[in-house]
Amino acid sequence: MTLENDHIVSLKKGHYLAPKYSASNLGDLLIGITKYDMPVETGVWHSHEKSLISFVLYGNNIEHRSKTKTIERTSGSLNFYYANEIHKNVYNQFPSKHISVEIDNNFLINYGYSETEVELAVKKNSDAIFTFVKLMHEATINDLNSKSAVEMLFLAFMENSLGTNNELQFPHWIKSVRDILNDRWNENVSLTELSEIVNIHPTTISKYFRKYFKCTLGEYVRKLKVRHSIEFLNSSNYSLTETAYLCGFSDQSHFTKVFKFYTGFLPKNYSKTL
Repeated sequence: MTLENDHIVSLKKGHYLAPKYSASNLGDLLIGITKYDMPVETGVWHSHEKSLISFVLYGNNIEHRSKTKTIERTSGSLNFYYANEIHKNVYNQFPSKHISVEIDNNFLINYGYSETEVELAVKKNSDAIFTFVKLMHEATINDLNSKSAVEMLFLAFMENSLGTNNELQFPHWIKSVRDILNDRWNENVSLTELSEIVNIHPTTISKYFRKYFKCTLGEYVRKLKVRHSIEFLNSSNYSLTETAYLCGFSDQSHFTKVFKFYTGFLPKNYSKTL
């Protein structure tokens, strides 16, 4: 893409335009954490030397991918950028924090992935928040085991995403079950109740739910609760006890156990990291 009369900044590995950022170089993968404490307009067309995935942990920004294409990136957004793909953050409403993974070409060659497949994995993944919070955790630790841990997390992200069924293949009742769980995420909807609502036998729901979502019904519900709890923790307006209650956990102890399982963080340590 050519942008006449515009200066384009080419960012080397581990460099960003954010006023605050850190970069943890872990072999062929680099974890970048960028933060905006206040609204700022960069207004600079730029590209990254390496392929990059960016996850919005919290905050909001408007981005141009070309003169005519605009993307609004809100909390939970996941976006892929090809190496040297030109884009511009026009305006950021924050505080905002992003987690990025820069992918060296050696990684793609070694594991037989293309940039196109990484882009597809990004588009299909519904559990990105768990992967990227764990990646942030490893970047925070950054010890002798972090390189292998980050590599395994990213490979699992790719395999799980590319192996996920297309939603168009879902039976109508599976979509209904998913919608009920998503709408009532802070409740404990029983399998029996779901069965009665969609008029499908409980055994059939359990069997096919795992087939289409690559996890059990219980795992899906717990992930929903943790995903929403992260939103509460990001806001910093709620105590851990309040967050556990609002997200439908039996108590703070149960919340802490489940949260650590899916994110790698204890909730209190996650809040400190934010």
